[in-house]
Amino acid sequence: MKKKLLIAAVLLGAISFANAQSVGDITKAASKASTTAVPAFDVASISNQVMGVLSPKLKLTEAQKPVVNSLVNETLNKKKNILPTMATDKAGYTSKMTASRESFIAKMKKNISPTQFDALTSLLPKSASAVTPLAKMLY
Repeated sequence: MKKKLLIAAVLLGAISFANAQSVGDITKAASKASTTAVPAFDVASISNQVMGVLSPKLKLTEAQKPVVNSLVNETLNKKKNILPTMATDKAGYTSKMTASRESFIAKMKKNISPTQFDALTSLLPKSASAVTPLAKMLY
């Protein structure tokens, strides 16, 4: 009788230990998923990349650079604020990003020459699948 009781106690302890380990694994997996679900969005880095493309391609003057940089940062900050809704409200995210993209283009048109604007329109990505700094900013 004592042997059966001892075996039952050891078995119960082993089961409890195994369950405790699996709960820990689930907790670790959940916390890892929550930290990797939203990728980091570094406004300063993307802004530098975008300006690195726009400045030479549009031949921006020294007077235009701060204005364009301000518009780029404004657009990136809007995207940073909208980004959390991408997972929960895809249609809303797309709608807000379309409005942000159109606003950026309209403001750029007012601050650069027609020749520069033509160059800008040829640089603008047609979809989010484009691998360019402008796509990171506008989609």
